[in-house]
Amino acid sequence: MVRCNAKRSIIAFICKCLCLALIITMFSPITSSAQPGIPLKDKNKVEDEDARKNNDQGYVNPREHSYVNVLEQYEKEGYESVEEVEISLNADDISNSNANLLPLEVGIGGKQNNVLVWKNSDDWFEWQIDIPESGLYNIYVEYYALGESSNLIQRELMIDGNVPFNEASNIPFYKLWEDEGKTTFNNVGDEVRPKQVEIKEWQVKPLIDVSGMYSQPLKFYFSEGKHTLRFNYVQQPMAIDKIIIRSVDDLPEYADISDEYKQKGYKKVSKGAMRIEGEAAYSKNDPTIRREYDGDPSVYPSAGGKIRLNMIGGWRWRKGNQEVTWKFDVPESGLYKLVFRVAQWYGDGLPVYRQIAIDGKVPFKEMEAYKFSYQHEWRTEELKDEEGNTYLFYLEEGEHTLTMTAKMGPLAKIINDMEEDAWTLSESIRDIIMITGSEPDSNFDYELDKKIPGLIDTFKELSNNMGRSIEEVTAISARRPMIVNNFAVLKDQLDEMIKDPFIIPRRLNDLMSSQSGLTLSLQDIQNQPLNIDYFLVEPPNANIKNYKASVLQKMKATWQNFLASFYKDYDRIDNVYSVTDDTNNQKRSIDVWIARGKEWGEVIKQKADEDFTPETGIGVNMNILPAGQMGATGVNALTLSIVSGKAPDVALGVDPLSPVELAIRDASANLTQFDDFNDVSKRFLPGVLVPFEYRNGIYALPETMDFNVLFYRKDIVDELGIAVPDTWEELYKSVLPVLNQNGMQFYYPSLLAASSSLLPFLYQNGAEFYTDDNMRSALDTSEAYKSFVEWTKLFKVYQIPVQANFLNRFRTGEMPIGVGSYNTYIMLTVAAPELYGRWGIAPLPGIRMEDGSIDRTAGGAPSAAIVLNQSENKEEAWQFLKWWTSTDTQSQFGSDIESLVGIEARWNTANVEAFKNIAWDKKDLAVFQEQWKWYKEQPVVLGGYFTDRHIKNAATSVIMSGMNERYALEKAIKDINKEMRNKQIEYGIIEEKR
Repeated sequence: MVRCNAKRSIIAFICKCLCLALIITMFSPITSSAQPGIPLKDKNKVEDEDARKNNDQGYVNPREHSYVNVLEQYEKEGYESVEEVEISLNADDISNSNANLLPLEVGIGGKQNNVLVWKNSDDWFEWQIDIPESGLYNIYVEYYALGESSNLIQRELMIDGNVPFNEASNIPFYKLWEDEGKTTFNNVGDEVRPKQVEIKEWQVKPLIDVSGMYSQPLKFYFSEGKHTLRFNYVQQPMAIDKIIIRSVDDLPEYADISDEYKQKGYKKVSKGAMRIEGEAAYSKNDPTIRREYDGDPSVYPSAGGKIRLNMIGGWRWRKGNQEVTWKFDVPESGLYKLVFRVAQWYGDGLPVYRQIAIDGKVPFKEMEAYKFSYQHEWRTEELKDEEGNTYLFYLEEGEHTLTMTAKMGPLAKIINDMEEDAWTLSESIRDIIMITGSEPDSNFDYELDKKIPGLIDTFKELSNNMGRSIEEVTAISARRPMIVNNFAVLKDQLDEMIKDPFIIPRRLNDLMSSQSGLTLSLQDIQNQPLNIDYFLVEPPNANIKNYKASVLQKMKATWQNFLASFYKDYDRIDNVYSVTDDTNNQKRSIDVWIARGKEWGEVIKQKADEDFTPETGIGVNMNILPAGQMGATGVNALTLSIVSGKAPDVALGVDPLSPVELAIRDASANLTQFDDFNDVSKRFLPGVLVPFEYRNGIYALPETMDFNVLFYRKDIVDELGIAVPDTWEELYKSVLPVLNQNGMQFYYPSLLAASSSLLPFLYQNGAEFYTDDNMRSALDTSEAYKSFVEWTKLFKVYQIPVQANFLNRFRTGEMPIGVGSYNTYIMLTVAAPELYGRWGIAPLPGIRMEDGSIDRTAGGAPSAAIVLNQSENKEEAWQFLKWWTSTDTQSQFGSDIESLVGIEARWNTANVEAFKNIAWDKKDLAVFQEQWKWYKEQPVVLGGYFTDRHIKNAATSVIMSGMNERYALEKAIKDINKEMRNKQIEYGIIEEKR
């Protein structure tokens, strides 16, 4: 009996322990790792190091090798500039190269000696130099721009086999541009910008950083003795005559220059005022810096209700290193002052900076980055020091040049500090997520201050940095900018977390939002726009009036604009053409509608007026419509114009489904009717035309194309020890388990676009959406069923989120690997500067075939350009489409629109050759080109819109409700076929059986 009771007591004790364990388990936070705070990455190291190297995952913190840190190292080591040393290396002095035959030519740009003609992107060239004295040097290159592209020339510099700092990996060499002739007026009275043409001449320029962060040329340390300089090709061809290693030119301060003026007996001139209009610039180093329009009546010439190109600069003159040069003559030698009529109302209170050079040389240190303060109106400003003393410039009688270059000035330090802080914050957030997961339990104490060594110290440092940034930005601003508020919010959050580390997981989303705000501020602060109406070269004693528009002038301008609103069509851009021209000769014109922003329409219209109309005699009337107004479904401008019989001749920016939907209704023209269609179609990837095919016709040309690639965080992938997957099988076996064990996730595009999400699996398994005749769904094959199961398994078995913000989670490290589109690539490039050098792309995973190759088939919805069937000018409209989609036009447009709007507007043209001409990173372009080999889009068929709907319903039933995959897919196929048959009957394709 005693034994029995003892036995029962033991069993009861064990049961109590099991219950207690069950209760603890039930109330513990659910994370994807085995235990909070214990990442399992060390248990999953990839043994095949060669595979990792082949994926180019080697990760180095780019901040550790930046120029600012190298400058600090120079200072610590006590490196100084040397005096009066100049070493000149000619093209004939090349000591080594990988080129089979050195491309040396005579006669380039008028040179009668051998110069290096560098066109091959695979070539590199080396020069041997003998440095007489250890110290800091500048490097100059005498170069001549080759080729017709407006893209920036770039080269990488290596010294003794190494890139000395990050900024040396993409050194810029700028081309020069000028207006082609004088401005003209269009037929509605508005002034038209002249075409920009390149100035072909040799330039001698120092090596500088590509962002304009530093006001001085890059400095390089050379020890005494022999060294090797190697230049590697990055982009665009050029010719090189000389490479010059020269002593650093340390500029004197104005006080020293002023004393020099006195010693040399320079006198102040008493007369000879000159006024140089800003828009009359002699040259620019960027073709998108151009004459602009301002309606303020104080700007000369006054607009008067019309468009007058009466200034230069603005938003187009905002990037570092963009420069404008003017020419002017002075009547006598002596001292002059410079006066600028400027407007600087950008940046929410922040100043902008310009480097000012006379005859190509900065006269004294204060002109390296002169400050133009924020003020919300036009003003006349003399160049003065902080005490209000006017700077004087000695000018010899005759012709001179004045060059203004956008630089960051004192903002450079703030920007570098912000980049460092954004980087540090990103690292801290990633460390937190690796312990808490993406959705931490707010009631669980993760003890982050103990499990992440130095986390609280890092937060303290960041908080102090935010306080310092607030003081620095406020000190140089005219009013408190919005970015200061972002700094203050982040500082408050950090201070609260420092006091109570327990709340860190609870405030994680707030911290990530502040990180996003910090990176956006980092981009905003680097914009340096400035408007210039004119500048004056005046005698020092001249009285300068700060001229402003009077109340009467403003009232007159308002009245003129009001009257113009009654007759001016603000949707049209530039010239408006009628059927006959001024000489009564018959002249066809076409109406083109575009569903994009005004800047896009203006660039297209300008190029059409400059190139297309003069060549063909066909006028182009351009109308801009809001996005979403160029489709075949719903009530929009295009469908209403078709119904009313007032459709345009050409529509641009049409969504990929609409060309066939319009063709079904006999509203869009079959482009195969034109004799040269086959030749034109060779400009594009064959798979891009699939959505535009209907009943043996093709009803659109592609403008842009999208494509999916694999995005990965180099730092995280390297830390986790995983290889970027080449196949889906590698993803399932080697990547997803490691991500899951570390509280991370993989991203795959949302189920909201079910057809495009299923498409890669479907095509890679050899299945199709529709039968060969496009009359029925082809999802009833065994290959299609296999594809559907594999696709839904991602979400059902591997627990990939059905929907997520990939960009944000990629930045925080929650989703270090995922499938993204071209838009993802651009957003990461623009909106995530803190990730510079920390992410890469690879081709989409696929299925390994029997021959060892990998099928990576995927699509990417293109935008379309169509000709409307109502057009009476189909031949003229076709001529326009041929011109618009040509390689030259698309290359130039892509360059212009990117320079105008920014890299966020980088044009993903469907023209393959034009796409290659864009300034891509060579490794990224190689990935794009690999993915192009497998490009194939989904056909558009009658009733096809039901395919996406029912695939989504089937997938949702499987993932959310646990429905059997075969049953869900069969039901979807039945519904798809039913709707397709109904539409085929409705449009008379087949007869209804009675």
